[in-house]
Amino acid sequence: MDPLFSHASHSPASSDSAETPPSRVYRMRVPAPQDIAYSAFVGDIHLWWGFNYTGFGEGTHVYVEDGVIGEESESGETQIWGHVVAEDAPSSIEFSWTLAWREDAPTRVRVEFAPVEDQATEVTFTHNGWASGSEGQAQYQKYSEWPIILARYAAFFGRSADAVETLA
Repeated sequence: MDPLFSHASHSPASSDSAETPPSRVYRMRVPAPQDIAYSAFVGDIHLWWGFNYTGFGEGTHVYVEDGVIGEESESGETQIWGHVVAEDAPSSIEFSWTLAWREDAPTRVRVEFAPVEDQATEVTFTHNGWASGSEGQAQYQKYSEWPIILARYAAFFGRSADAVETLA
């Protein structure tokens, strides 16, 4: 299967460093109450997640259900992207993340939803839990297109792509 997030290969990066890459952290504000922002991220993910960031392509159905985040093809094949490891609806959800990577080397995705004034919600997205060394560097490079994906979530609420702020 082709890499889904970047054009990086699955082979380890050339770095032999034992250091773990830093977290990728993004923040945006959406014009909706916390429960709606959470529900849109989790329950309506199939409406905003771009098919070009799936394994099956156009016609795929992305879902978060029964403790799994994944996709189903038009023919009924499924691909598991990760598992829900913590959920405190509507405040946060956390996944082990293996989309297009080895299942035995998951990373961590955590999404937090904090209410702010005027019926808006601040959404903070953190991806970390990288392996150490060259595998961690390869994971870090692979999952570099979150701003594009999260811009689709922001657009679901009528926000522009620049609503997604990179914090780290």
